[in-house]
Amino acid sequence: MSRLIVLVVAVLALCYSSRSLAQEISHDSSQYRLPADSSRIFDSAYRARKAQLDMWIKAQRSAAHPQEDFISLYVGYGGYLQILPRDINQFFSERSFRADPTSDRNNYGTIDRAIIIGGQAQLSRSWGIYAEYDYSVKYANTQIDIDTLGLLNAFEELDLIEHAFVVGGMYMIYSGEFYRLRLNGGIGGVIALTTETESKSNASRSASATGYQVNFDILNDFRVSQNVSFTIDLLTRSITTGELKTSDGQTLDAPFGARKTPLSLKPNASNVVYGLAAGLVFYF
Repeated sequence: MSRLIVLVVAVLALCYSSRSLAQEISHDSSQYRLPADSSRIFDSAYRARKAQLDMWIKAQRSAAHPQEDFISLYVGYGGYLQILPRDINQFFSERSFRADPTSDRNNYGTIDRAIIIGGQAQLSRSWGIYAEYDYSVKYANTQIDIDTLGLLNAFEELDLIEHAFVVGGMYMIYSGEFYRLRLNGGIGGVIALTTETESKSNASRSASATGYQVNFDILNDFRVSQNVSFTIDLLTRSITTGELKTSDGQTLDAPFGARKTPLSLKPNASNVVYGLAAGLVFYF
C-alpha cells in the first residue's frame, strides 16, 4: 500500500513539473506574439510624438526673427536727401550770371528722386554682405533776371543723374523680434550724367563722368510680418568723379549757347549726400 502511495505522489510531481516547464516556454520572448490590435497602440504613440514635434517646429518658426534669414531684398525711396556738388553749384551759378558764383559752392540742394534697390546675405547673426543699386536725380533751373547777352528772362536748366552700384558689408548692432538696427558700409562705381539747357537760344548739351561712391548707412528695420520689415534709413554718400565731358570730349567750360567765352572751371560731379529714406525688406 505504501508503495502505491509513493507511486501516485511521483506521478503527480512529474505532471506538475511538466506543466511548469510548459508555462516557462510559453513566456519565452521568442515565442511571444502581440495581440492583433496592439499595433494601434504604437501608431497612437507615434502620432502623439509627431504632433508634439510639429507644434514645436511651428512655434520655432513663428518666433524666428526675419533678420535671421539668409537672403533679403530691399527697396527704398529717399524722402529727404541733401546733396552738395560744389563744382556743379559754382558752374551753374556762373552759367546763370550770378554776381558771386564761388559763394554758392557750399550750398546744399535737395535730391528730387532717390531709389535704392539691393540684396543682403546674412552670413552670421552679427554680420553679412550686401549689394546695392542707387539711382538719384537733382534738377536745377533758374530764370536770368539781368539783360546779359540778350538772355533776360531766359531759363537755364541743369539736371544731374547718378547711377551707382555698391558692394560691402553689414554689421548687426541689435536684433530683436520686432526691431533690428544694422550698419551698412560699401564702395562701388558710379556714373554721373548731366543735361544742360538754355531756353532762349534753344541750346542743349549732355555730359558724363565716372568715378566711385562710398556708402555708410544706419538702417532701422521694424518687423511687419514674418517675411517683411518696414525700414527707416539714415544714408550718407561720398561720390568722386572726373571732369564732366560731352560725347565729343569737350569739358563744360567750353562756350555754350549765347555765351561765346569759356567759363572759369571744368566741373566734375563729385558730391556728398546725406538724408533719410524709407522702404521695405523682403526675407526669403
